[in-house]
Amino acid sequence: MRLFLQSLPLATAMLLAVCIPARAAPHQYHTCPTEARGSVSHNGEADWVVTPQSSRLTGTRIAPIGGIVALVCVYQLFGSEFWIYKRPAPDYVNCVADARGFYCRPS
Repeated sequence: MRLFLQSLPLATAMLLAVCIPARAAPHQYHTCPTEARGSVSHNGEADWVVTPQSSRLTGTRIAPIGGIVALVCVYQLFGSEFWIYKRPAPDYVNCVADARGFYCRPS
């Protein structure tokens, strides 16, 4: 019994060390919109019908737009790629694309 009581504080400390998660390095995760929708307007007669289109996310990439890094979500609309993009936060420009978005760390 004495051995049990002496080892109880050590066992408790070990259990707490295992149960408390380590803090992750600071990061930001940007999730792409799951769907994009588009339509075309026209100046023709009213009996012409516009067919709207929608697309699920087909890919992600990091690309320069205007010479600045952009996080690009890619969709297929009207027979070609359609991009929705945003700039990463100035302090979090070290980014990696995955299937649903972007994981960014401080530079």
